[in-house]
Formats: sequence, C-alpha cells, structure tokens
Amino acid sequence: MTIGVDHIAAYIPNQYLALEDLALARNVDPNKFLVGLGNREMSIASASEDVVVLAANAGKRVLEEADVDPGDVGLLIVGTESAVDRAKPTATHVHELLRIGNACRTFDVMHACAGATYGILSAIDWLQNKKNKYALVIASDIACYGKGSPGEPTQGAGAVAILLSTNPRLMTLNEVNNYSKNVYDFWKPWDKDFPIVEGVYSSQCYLEAVKNCFKDQDIDQNAAFLYHTPYPKLIKHAHSNVVSRLNLGLDWEQHYLEKVAPFSDFSSRIGNIYTGSLWLTLANFLENCYASEGSSQHNSDRGSYQNSGCHLFSYGSGCGAVLMRGLFSREWSSMAKFLNINEVLDNRLRLTMEEYESLVDGNEIGKDYLSRSFFKFEGLQNDQRQYTRLAQVDL
Repeated sequence: MTIGVDHIAAYIPNQYLALEDLALARNVDPNKFLVGLGNREMSIASASEDVVVLAANAGKRVLEEADVDPGDVGLLIVGTESAVDRAKPTATHVHELLRIGNACRTFDVMHACAGATYGILSAIDWLQNKKNKYALVIASDIACYGKGSPGEPTQGAGAVAILLSTNPRLMTLNEVNNYSKNVYDFWKPWDKDFPIVEGVYSSQCYLEAVKNCFKDQDIDQNAAFLYHTPYPKLIKHAHSNVVSRLNLGLDWEQHYLEKVAPFSDFSSRIGNIYTGSLWLTLANFLENCYASEGSSQHNSDRGSYQNSGCHLFSYGSGCGAVLMRGLFSREWSSMAKFLNINEVLDNRLRLTMEEYESLVDGNEIGKDYLSRSFFKFEGLQNDQRQYTRLAQVDL
C-alpha cells in the first residue's frame, strides 16, 4: 500500500515586515539579518488571526482544491506550539469551522517544530487500515519574540495543511530514521510571555540531529534536500555536514545551491513558522518543480527529480528529529498546479514599523488585513473563544 500526500496548501497572513526596515529601526546592520540569517521578510498575523484561523484557512483550501468532502476526513491532527488553550485542542475549533463530520478522530500534537511531522507519521499509521480514506494534518503557528530580542528577526506566521491518503496524487512518504534526546535548547515555561532560546546550543542540537538522522542511510544525491528551516543560513551549515559525513564526493557548496537553496525562498520571505517550516519547504519544492516543467532550467527542473524526489528532515527542539523520503506520484502535477504561494507573497501588504508594532501589541489599524481569510477570531465570551465565517465562505 502506498501512502502519502494527496495535496498540500498554505495560508499566509496578508501582511509582512521587511527585515531591512526592522534592522534600521533596531540600529542593526541589515546584512546581519539578510546575510547572517538569510531572511528577507517576516509574515505578521493580525489581531483577528490566531492559530485556529490560520489552520482553518489552510484546511479549507486543501480540501477544496483536492475536491475532497470534509465528511470523508476521518482523522484531523493539528501540530502547533502556539495553542490557545492548555487542555482543549486547537483541532476541535478547526473541526467545527471546516464542518468535518463527527465520526472523526481529532487531536493536537505538540513537540516544538516537529509536532506536525509526528502528526503525519500518526496519520500514515492510521491509513494502514484500508477502511480509512483521508487524514488531514495541519501545521499552524505564530512565532513571537519580544521587541528588540535576538529572536525578533526570525518571527513568522502561517499554516500548512497536508491531506494524506492511500494512492496519493502528489507524493508518497516513507519514514527513514528518527533521533531523540532530552535537551533544553528552546522551551516555553507557562509563566513566560516569550520562549527561552539558547541560540548557539539549539543550532548545535539541530546539527547533531541532522548527523544522526542521515548517518548510514542510503542517500540519493540527485534528490532535493528539504530541511526544517528556523532560518536559511542554518540549513546551509546542516547540508555541508550531510555531504561531508556521507562521503558523497561532491562539492557541497554547489550541491547546496542546486539541491537545497532553491527551496528555502518561502522561508526567507515568511520567517519561521515552527511546525509548518519543513512542509512549507516541501510546498516550495513542488511549486518550483511545477513552474519549471517544460523549461530548460536544470537546477529546479522537475525531470531531474522525477525518480529521485526528496529527502525531508524535521527537527523539534527538546528534542526530536525525523528523516523521511518523498517520491513523486504519477499524477503529481494535477495537484501541484494549485500551488501559488509565490503569487500570494508578492501581493501582501508591506507594513511600516509603526504598523508592525501596533499589530504586535494586538491592535488593528484600519487596513484590509483579512482580505484572503475566510475566518475571523472575534475574541472571548465567558472565557470561550469565538470564531465567525466571513461572507465569502462556502463549505
């Protein structure tokens, strides 16, 4: 039985901050962000967009584009580290907004940035039962750090919905290797407003997990290498380690430029979206391949990946890591044609620093921030979160 991704879709808020603007406001050399991190922009959620709204928008899109009835979804998992409640799952709100049937197993997975990946592995196990049709896993996060903090330029917001099935139309997925270790590299105590980050140590933990996941594995050097991307510069270091330790006999920098860098553009323009980071990179890979189909470009030419596909590395602080293998399905282009994330990114609103800081403080400032959203967070009533469907929703 083949199991994998039937379709993938993303929802990114309609506004962003250019990191050159942030650097100037914080009296920092812009190259520290643009070159040192490899980030150019960061996506900013409005006060009416929490992780539920982000997830529901991505889920709505993936079901509509795949032409799948919400009633056929028997498993709904939300991977998030930005949950809005300590007990009630984010997935329960998403379940209602998407009008998925009651005969559905619904829960969240929390393991820092690897939560959605572990949700996908659970969905693959669930789909081994032939009576099950579709599993929907949604990665949804809003990365927030204090103003002027070292983590501020790595912020991001967005959701990626992954629809899984047997005989998937987009890509098969197989688990290759795992790595786990108890570390304190990044964590969120209940009494803290922002995460505690041991930046250098966290990068070391990431690189150690990369080494152990790829160790002694059968690696196809012609495949794309897709990594969880806290910031693009880190994955360059990671890939140099992979190539050197596997003794592939390659020029690692050239291999990085061909097999890694082309698929980190979305991360550079959105920032770290935690659980969705790796899966955003997969969407980047698929959109690049579809856009280059029939072209003469070699680096992103779909033909060069038809038989090799991709290696996918997921990392969650704390820590846990997974290496997976993805291969194109025969019908892959019929689903990849729906991906239009580049167009979405090109048409967002660019915030001023004043607007950015107002949104960070939870204030709306009059612009049409929800022009692409089908849902809205309305606030609390009797300590219960209230959501509405906007007029254009047709589920």
